[in-house]
Amino acid sequence: MKKILLLFAAIIFTACNNTPANFDDSEWGGTISPTDERNDKINQFIDAYANNDLQSVKDMFSDEAVIQVNDDTMTVQEMIDGFSLGHNYYDGINNIDRRVNTMFYNNGSIYTNYWYTWAGTNKQTGEELSIKGHAYFQWKDGKIIETYNAFDPTEYAKVFDWVQE
Repeated sequence: MKKILLLFAAIIFTACNNTPANFDDSEWGGTISPTDERNDKINQFIDAYANNDLQSVKDMFSDEAVIQVNDDTMTVQEMIDGFSLGHNYYDGINNIDRRVNTMFYNNGSIYTNYWYTWAGTNKQTGEELSIKGHAYFQWKDGKIIETYNAFDPTEYAKVFDWVQE
């Protein structure tokens, strides 16, 4: 009976190992969550962008956040102003086909990755435009400390007076 209890206890303790056999324990390995609260925050940010109300979510960013859009570095306020400018030239701005996941890296870094299709209608021509893009948001102490947004701006930027054709 004692051996059966020991065998049963050994089975229970070894069954509690929840680490998958293929788990990557390297510095930039980790786990991913499609349901993390940060995903909701990014969706709030994107909804605020669509509603031209980014000031309402400005507090998601740290004061020293590093913001990059296609390798142009800017402040949070410059990003807000730049994103809001698009509403002067496009109607119905929205990000569709959203995919949001937060990655928890073994080195302690937390990033939310965001894939999307930007959609809007040129106010001058009525032409509908859609552009695929990707962004990441790095978090620390509940705030975004860095973000990078990548997309092909060629067609989007043609509406701006300062763009040379």
